[in-house]
Amino acid sequence: MLKFGKRWVRTLVVLAAILVVAVAVLPSGRFDFGFGPDTSRDNWPTQFSSNGERIYFIGTSSSGLPITPTGGGMHMRMHGGGCANCHGADRRGGRLMPRFWITAPALTPIALFGAHDEPADEDGHGDHESYDDATLRRAITKGVDPGGKQLDPGMPRWLMAEQDLADLIEFIRNPVSY
Repeated sequence: MLKFGKRWVRTLVVLAAILVVAVAVLPSGRFDFGFGPDTSRDNWPTQFSSNGERIYFIGTSSSGLPITPTGGGMHMRMHGGGCANCHGADRRGGRLMPRFWITAPALTPIALFGAHDEPADEDGHGDHESYDDATLRRAITKGVDPGGKQLDPGMPRWLMAEQDLADLIEFIRNPVSY
């Protein structure tokens, strides 16, 4: 069995820390280790201007009808709530904890409904056609993108009333105002 001195162990710890920081910084060009750019609940609105905004942030409907996630990854099970827990208050997406190598894609109007020209856009939507209301509805409820590909299993499939789903899609279609 090998014996390691304290200096060797410290060196390994420093190298591991450098690797973690490099993985967090290099792909995006900015330091966003762990969480999306704006997933801190401190940055969330305290009052919601619409039912769709309420569903996006806290996963509950103003009607009192249930919004139920099925599936979802460890991040969802740890943090609960709505879309903002992974996609951020600004809807730009970002890295998820504890599996920081997984990135939630952006849910901005441009990222979803704009042109998807590149095979791998940096917003995570380059490998399929643009969304429309029907394909976004299918992505939210069935976990399938516009090209027919299954979304990551970490993305919950949401069960909700038709009006709640329409309200959420309307909210997502509009630019963020905060």
